[in-house]
Amino acid sequence: MMDKKVDVKNKYAGELMKINNKLNQLEKGRIYDLTNAQMDGYLSTNIEQLREMIEDLIYKIEYDEESISEKLKKSFDRFHLE
Repeated sequence: MMDKKVDVKNKYAGELMKINNKLNQLEKGRIYDLTNAQMDGYLSTNIEQLREMIEDLIYKIEYDEESISEKLKKSFDRFHLE
């Protein structure tokens, strides 16, 4: 059995959660074309956003970029008072 080099699900949990949320919204028919609720966005807009999210995640994995969680942790650590 091979050892994992990167635990993608853990490291990029925030990015994967955004993608999963978008897929859940689409699965539930949460698109402006059906609901007439502007906050849902058109199907084409949702697909474009999903495509961008996936491309962003792949780029981060390929170039070992920081995840959303890691960036947030760094930001909060700067304000940590001892």
